[in-house]
Amino acid sequence: MPRDDRPIIRASELGDYEFCARSWWLRRVLGWPSRYQERLDRGEYAHAAHGKAVANSGRLITLGLVLVVVGLVLAVLA
Repeated sequence: MPRDDRPIIRASELGDYEFCARSWWLRRVLGWPSRYQERLDRGEYAHAAHGKAVANSGRLITLGLVLVVVGLVLAVLA
């Protein structure tokens, strides 16, 4: 059964740890803020916006296929 209290380790954190384990530890364990928090915030926003665009494109493709089927049914009936 999954536990909700486990910390989430993001892929960017793995890169941070690989680059400098001490820096990662200072942020993750001691809670020191990143010098690049603005960049991180922009990146998170960009990823969220991209995720929404991908979800919307899937819905639009489904809608388009439904409209094609409806159009074909109406053409056959006409």
